[in-house]
Amino acid sequence: MEECGIQFWIRIKIIVMDKKDIIIFLDRIFTAKGYRKRGSTWKYKGLELEKVIRLQKSRYSDLYYLNYGFIIIGLDLNKLEMHVDNGLSSLDDAENERIIDLLDLGNNILDEYRKSELKRIVEDKLLKELTNINTKKELVSSLKNRPHLNDIPLIVKHHLNIE
Repeated sequence: MEECGIQFWIRIKIIVMDKKDIIIFLDRIFTAKGYRKRGSTWKYKGLELEKVIRLQKSRYSDLYYLNYGFIIIGLDLNKLEMHVDNGLSSLDDAENERIIDLLDLGNNILDEYRKSELKRIVEDKLLKELTNINTKKELVSSLKNRPHLNDIPLIVKHHLNIE
């Protein structure tokens, strides 16, 4: 913009979320559903399964991952974080790219838009799956719907009598 021979530059700095902001944001969602927070991990302990959600930062960028899954109560973890784990994603390529974009805090996405979209996706995908699985029987039923069980540890397959 030029006025009276003087050039004015307007600079707008978009303030983006940082790790502290995303943890506070996710904490509100998860604690409202009964999860307890410790660091960047939330847990909900049931009678047979403990549900786990963990926020993980990429080593190479400002991209974060939401990992979630189950610990089978009474079964040793043997250095595993979870017996069954997943990452927030989608089979639909466009939706999966959107999830990645929203979890990449280096992207210039307005906070309110990022929050509303993340909340919708977290509730529709991650929390919906975790809410629907409360017993080992329900976990087995969910696992049987997977195309393969290559990512399930043998100790878990043996414990649940699935192959």
